Amino acid sequence: MNNRFPQYTTDYISGVMSLRKPQETSLKILEKVMTSLTVRKGMNLNAALADVHALYPICTDFERDFMSLTFALATGVGKTRLMGAFIAYLYTQHNIKNFFVVAPNTTIYEKLKRDLADIANPKYVFKGLGCFHNAPEIIANDDYKTREISLFSSDIRIFVFNIDKFNKEESKMRKINEFIGDSFYHYLSDLPDLVVIMDESHHYRAKRGMKALNELNPLLGLELTATPMVTSGAKQKPFKNVVYEYPLSKAIEDGYTRTPFAGTRRDIKFSNFSPEELDKLMILDGITLHERAKQELKVYAQNNSTPENPVRQVKPFMMVVCKDTDHATWVKQFITSNECAEGRYKTKTIVIHSKQTGVESEANTQLLLHVERYENPIEIVIHVNMLKEGWDVNNLYTIVPLRTAASKVLREQMVGRGLRLPYGKRTGNKIIDAVYLTAHDKFQDILAEAKKGDSIFEAGNVIQVEDIKENIIIPLLAVDLEPSYVREKAYAYGVRNDETSNELIDTMTRCIKAEVNKESATNGSVELSQAQKEQVYQHVRDEVCKKEKFSDAYQKNEDSLSLFMENTVEEVRQKTKEKFIPIPQLKMIEEGSIEYGFTDFTLDLSSFKYVPVRNELLIQSLEDTSDLQRIKGDAINFNGYNPKKAILDILREKPEIDYETCSALLFKLISTVTEYYKKKYDTDTMYSIVMMNKKDIADNIYRQMMQDNHFYCENGSVRYAVMGTRNYNTPPIYTAKTQLNLYDDVKENIKSIVFDGMKKAVFSSAKFDSFPELLLARVLEKDADVITWLRPGQNEFNITYNRGRHYVPDFVVETEQYFYIVEVKGEDKLNDADVIAKEKQAVKYCEVVSAWFCKHHQKEWRYVFIPSKEVQITSSFNTLAQRFMATKN
Repeated sequence: MNNRFPQYTTDYISGVMSLRKPQETSLKILEKVMTSLTVRKGMNLNAALADVHALYPICTDFERDFMSLTFALATGVGKTRLMGAFIAYLYTQHNIKNFFVVAPNTTIYEKLKRDLADIANPKYVFKGLGCFHNAPEIIANDDYKTREISLFSSDIRIFVFNIDKFNKEESKMRKINEFIGDSFYHYLSDLPDLVVIMDESHHYRAKRGMKALNELNPLLGLELTATPMVTSGAKQKPFKNVVYEYPLSKAIEDGYTRTPFAGTRRDIKFSNFSPEELDKLMILDGITLHERAKQELKVYAQNNSTPENPVRQVKPFMMVVCKDTDHATWVKQFITSNECAEGRYKTKTIVIHSKQTGVESEANTQLLLHVERYENPIEIVIHVNMLKEGWDVNNLYTIVPLRTAASKVLREQMVGRGLRLPYGKRTGNKIIDAVYLTAHDKFQDILAEAKKGDSIFEAGNVIQVEDIKENIIIPLLAVDLEPSYVREKAYAYGVRNDETSNELIDTMTRCIKAEVNKESATNGSVELSQAQKEQVYQHVRDEVCKKEKFSDAYQKNEDSLSLFMENTVEEVRQKTKEKFIPIPQLKMIEEGSIEYGFTDFTLDLSSFKYVPVRNELLIQSLEDTSDLQRIKGDAINFNGYNPKKAILDILREKPEIDYETCSALLFKLISTVTEYYKKKYDTDTMYSIVMMNKKDIADNIYRQMMQDNHFYCENGSVRYAVMGTRNYNTPPIYTAKTQLNLYDDVKENIKSIVFDGMKKAVFSSAKFDSFPELLLARVLEKDADVITWLRPGQNEFNITYNRGRHYVPDFVVETEQYFYIVEVKGEDKLNDADVIAKEKQAVKYCEVVSAWFCKHHQKEWRYVFIPSKEVQITSSFNTLAQRFMATKN
């Protein structure tokens, strides 16, 4: 055991490296194995297997000539990051300094070298770790032939090899090397602490690969794969050395990937279609899904960007899977024809297959490798079984399998390409957080899979393509100029009074308001320079002249319309300046420790599967390690043993748990476990189970306490400084299927509607997440005490909660006396951990900015939390505010 790094516990490594739960669980399993067994070269593998099997019953065979453990983690969870955690743990806690990392192909080999060696790489696996005084030395390719490989220049060595090269060069590696004084192969096999890490380890089960790795004679093997299966002819055999499985369905459920949806059409008998007709329908439906995702991604980036923190624009692409190269050629001809989407994809499509050669192949390969780049024009990739493992992209949104995907495995492998999250985490936007598979003729198969419960698809995740209406993009307008007023003003400048001119004036006015808003948001101010005004004029001219009838009318009235446009831009700018809510911007300075809190909840006992242990003694022969005897032991005396205190003592060591503030919850959770086992068995058996498993039981309770809906945290001693206020509000851009007046009846999903006609709101249009929010907007519009109100955009407030999560309130309301931050939530959310954390931070925000505003003789701020059922059309806002105003706890 290495004592130089006592702080490098698995908890510490998991925290520093921000490991996800399945990564953390894998690391804990490695720790359990390393601390429960004496792992060394030449150990008795049968005895070791018995011990590992007792810990993890799904492991029944190491399947190699050394102890090798498989961690079967779904694609997208982060296997490379886990490699770094494994290496850090084994080095700091077990003084292991030599690691041999195997890659299945050139693509993954090059990726692993970058991720393990390049400190500047955003995916550098050792980021945040301070245990290496010198960076790990990476020895790859032919390095062993040309330079010394001593440990003097680094703390550890990582040998990285492509298995194909390793197999082919095996004979060369067995030759004497002048730098080593021995063969490279013999040198590696003699290392007492060599650990082999196998990425995509299902590739190393063939006879040649097995032999090459066995002869390395490593101390330990760690295998990582998303598909722990060996293909033998038409059959697939599962690995026998798996110690942990985290399937794709679980990764989707836990939010580590995007959610797969199946797209189809209702009431169509696809057997009536010819193959070409079905292909065309699936391609066109795929394009419908692709264009919807493209629009949502564009709007998301615009709404979440600020001049200080721009959000990366993601360009999605669609993958069409063909049965052979001739089929791919036909598909490309269709997609690049005017018959398909009016020819919009003529220059945005590439084909990738094995028969391509020369310039075309190289050019298309480069476009494919850089398909994530926004400036790359490619939006459709047609391929025939050319996309191998290691081709990891995060902008594949639509998959169209034509005459393929005959099996569940193939479907899931294809969808797996599109599960990576482009922003690293889910956004909360259902379309952006999804990947779509057009499944027309295979839909019933997918539905049957979903019902079995072993599929990545869920029965509810279905898109009926014919129901997808083209969303309209609606920029929010800060002023609402009456059409009659605008037209009268245009006539005064000499514009003709006829139907076409009136329609042109209305269109120009909408464009002017949208462009002024856009320039204001980009500039961070409603004060526009002359150059910016000229840009607005040009954009308006370009927009109205797209239509031939407007173009003719504009040319006939050009001088008059130019004067009208200049005057209207200035009027809109001035009215926008007058109608806004000054949102204070805070600077947070952390001065103290972080305070943690937990909400009351009921423990989920489904994961408490501990069973009584046999009352036996083990007698091990020191001469013959295979000679292991078991004899019955005396009954354990539980006198003086307190099982609840034993669990509590472990939980109190967790950094987030403050016994003084959550003792009642701790007692409840611990009692739930002890009573469960007492009822299931008896008191003595419960004592025995706790005694033997107290650390695991405590860790299980702790994991449930730390779930997002049970846990919140806040900076206990944070000093806030008000940095001033903005003189504008950021206008979001909305996509919607329908646009209604604020008071119209709602007969469809409220989230798909943009409501307009607001007079008191900062912006004349808004979207709502629930009917109570819409109802409150109607109350605010009619309430005489309300001066103005706002549905704030993503970047209006810089309030954070729960370790940096961003809080966007539902409403901001101004009255004669106060500014209010208003939240409307269902009664079932009143005790939700996120809701409590948001309220605490919003109350603190209001206290700080109120003090600052008072010094500047302005209105104070208050926080109001309104239960949704309390909002009635007859409500007055002041009454609601007085009843539900939150105060500092």
